[in-house]
Amino acid sequence: MSQESKESLINVPNNKDRKHNLQYFNDLDFETKDINDATSLLLDSHKIYNGRRYMNDEDINCIFPSDKMDLGRSTMSHLLNKHQWKGNFRSPIKEKLNMGSATILDVGCGSGLWVIDMSDQCPPNVCFLTCNAIYGIPFPQNTFDFVNMSMMWGSFSEDQWIIVIKDLVRVLKHDGWIEFTEPDSTPRNAGKIQLFLLEALSNSIRDIKGVILDIYKMIPKYIEAIDELEDLNCMTVDYPLGEWSGCFGKYSLDNIKRIYQSMAFLPKYMGLSNEEFNNLLNDYVEEANKNKTCFAIFKCFAKKVSEKV
Repeated sequence: MSQESKESLINVPNNKDRKHNLQYFNDLDFETKDINDATSLLLDSHKIYNGRRYMNDEDINCIFPSDKMDLGRSTMSHLLNKHQWKGNFRSPIKEKLNMGSATILDVGCGSGLWVIDMSDQCPPNVCFLTCNAIYGIPFPQNTFDFVNMSMMWGSFSEDQWIIVIKDLVRVLKHDGWIEFTEPDSTPRNAGKIQLFLLEALSNSIRDIKGVILDIYKMIPKYIEAIDELEDLNCMTVDYPLGEWSGCFGKYSLDNIKRIYQSMAFLPKYMGLSNEEFNNLLNDYVEEANKNKTCFAIFKCFAKKVSEKV
């Protein structure tokens, strides 16, 4: 990649992305006049839209809700990915883990199950920290032996992805590994309903939050543009949808359905009532089973160059 191409990818201004604000409505019926200031601040941090709870921060581009339903969805997503990949990572870090001295960072931990799983393979000093990654990772440079970020395709705009990846590399130790896991959004054996839903999803998250559905295609380019990273590896595994592929396919299709259901803004964007949207999702499930639809899950990992280099 030429130096000019690298600069175009890396030198991105840290400005706010263009996005259209959702019109939120609060469907909770309660009195607030006696709530103390601390509780009021907590309530102000979230809004209810179409029955789902979202973060109330215009600088957060995440399209997913922040509620128990989505926590269950992210937990299932982790279990499905772990099953297909036969483990929690593909980077060559087992030797470091076995030494018992590895420091690991998981960004966008969701239910925290990946972190809990990893705590069985490294020292049990696990903690969780809340921060906004686009403002910087709150750790010194060269802190972690392994940095993981999984299924964050719906969390950042393209400019924000570049900013976050650069900062993840900053906190990664020399000779440490960084790994990304994201879905390939182009299904095989897709039917008309699947393609219709994907187009609506892609357009809506771009228009509303500036999020790119096919971010998995860009991650290797971002990595190649960073001189501190080397030994880039990319691979995929199949992600079959439907009972035609057994128990895994049954749960994976249900998980995809949950993703669409978590997009509470999607029915209105498509001009559908909630009932019409749910009926469409049910038809999609039948179609995926009939067509034997299959996605792929993409992994990309690379090493930070040694300190001498």
